[in-house]
Amino acid sequence: MRRKMNKLFVALTVAALTTILVSINTHARHQAFDGKGNLFVADYSGTISKYTPDGTKSTFTYGLMPEGVYDVVFDRAGNLFVSDGRSKSILKFTPDGKKSTFASGVTPDELIFDHSGNLFGLDRGDGAIFKFTPDGKKSTFASQLVPHAVALDSAGNLFVSDGRSKSMLKFTPDGTKSTFAPGVTPIELVFDHSGNLFVADDANRSILKFTPDGNKSTFASHLGASDRGYDLVFDTANNLFVVDSGSKSIFKFASDGTKSTFATGDFIRPIFDKAGNLYVLESGSILKFTPDGARSTFAVVSEHTSPDKKWEYVGGDEQKLVKSGTNEMALDLSDHVLGGVIWAPDSKRFALNWGRGRSHNTELYQLRGNKWKTLKSPDDDVHEILNKAIAAQVKKSGLPKKTDLRFIGERFEVTHWVDSNTAILYAWLEEMVRETLDPDFTVNFLFTLKFDDAGKWKIVKTQRVSDEEEIGEEDARKDISGPTQTTEQEELRADASFRDADRRLNEVYNSLRARLSPSERDRLKKEQLAWIDRRNAAAQAAKANAQEIPTEVADREVTEMTLARAAELEKRLKKVK
Repeated sequence: MRRKMNKLFVALTVAALTTILVSINTHARHQAFDGKGNLFVADYSGTISKYTPDGTKSTFTYGLMPEGVYDVVFDRAGNLFVSDGRSKSILKFTPDGKKSTFASGVTPDELIFDHSGNLFGLDRGDGAIFKFTPDGKKSTFASQLVPHAVALDSAGNLFVSDGRSKSMLKFTPDGTKSTFAPGVTPIELVFDHSGNLFVADDANRSILKFTPDGNKSTFASHLGASDRGYDLVFDTANNLFVVDSGSKSIFKFASDGTKSTFATGDFIRPIFDKAGNLYVLESGSILKFTPDGARSTFAVVSEHTSPDKKWEYVGGDEQKLVKSGTNEMALDLSDHVLGGVIWAPDSKRFALNWGRGRSHNTELYQLRGNKWKTLKSPDDDVHEILNKAIAAQVKKSGLPKKTDLRFIGERFEVTHWVDSNTAILYAWLEEMVRETLDPDFTVNFLFTLKFDDAGKWKIVKTQRVSDEEEIGEEDARKDISGPTQTTEQEELRADASFRDADRRLNEVYNSLRARLSPSERDRLKKEQLAWIDRRNAAAQAAKANAQEIPTEVADREVTEMTLARAAELEKRLKKVK
């Protein structure tokens, strides 16, 4: 069985660099246009929504792993491809919504098509780039990398920003590798219509330009100091648009480098439609800018703001609920990281899905009068059912009843509200035998929670969504309505010691960052990214050279490095207090 480290690295990157990769003011993760001008958006809840050109919203598919949709992309035939962490596969959706598995056993962080219809997937965890032919045949196109970003030119050459070699690499369509630009490892690559490559140089707050033959020049400089980096995108007229989170602006650069301010605001994820309209995400909404800069709200995509518009969830460093239009705290949620809010239709209840390391949970809140109160967590009740299901699997496997199991991961997420009194909770638990690492025991359920007026809830229905041993009818009861999904969970091999190290590093990093100046924060970010590259490379080397079980060795390597890094940052934190 393949032991994949992808989510371990990604999870630590997100946790340790909260403000770089996580504290964006929206739930939406990825978006793409189809050939008809419909915008598809994958959000925090594991739902992909479809927006027609006039902004009409519909649900295209749901039930994907919250936080687990890594990327979405369309092919020329209008099929949507989704890298899904829940099923550990690349899913294919036809234009009418029919789903199939295009490739299994992989969860690339980025997907990109070439002009021949081949799909390339960048997998940061495996340090590889996979190639899939139109009929789904998989091959390893490049390996032994620490890839940050990829881009394809019009000739089908693949460009990779590689942290291992500290350079940009070029791969021809037949896989021949060469060094295109040494000493440059940007996290954003984009080509203009003339074949010039533009990259964001975060450390120097500039945009670099490389001609097709590799000549380098500084195209733009003196951008804002940014913890999140810069998003780059070209319009149909070959103007470069830079979303600069440091200065909270969108800058427009003509082909000769002339700079103008196109819009101001805290934007992310720019994308153009065929008509030249620019779409960005801000505060849970999709904003639309016409070519002349006219701004409008295209659609509301997240649930930061309650349906009645009276309350707003503030994520990132603050984690709180406020009265809309103010900074007046109504509820302190700062104990939670990676939070995402799922509102009930009447705005009187919400679920906060949050997580640390390998454990993700949900908290429930209800409005009583003008104050928000915490409701009983479903944790204990749900755990009891999951543990019974695991026990049934252990029994079926022939192992002793008291077999020592190793915790891998758990997740409790409210996926959506059926109505104001009914919520659907997704629950997953994965464990494995400590001594042998095999077999693995995975259980997945959807629970229907019914609330009374006081906020007390009970589980009224459950639905099993895995192929493992069923538990008894007294626990499983009846299925809920709606589509079921058979899933294979990600095979992440790390125990509680890594979770503790992960949490410790996250807390220390954020505490230190809060006490630094903007320029010092920028240096810390650059330093942390370099450390992550070293850690990933060390884990891969340990895995390759292991005489024991490779993944367990890599886990120990990562845990030890994480603890050492946390201790190092703690010393620095004491000096700046």
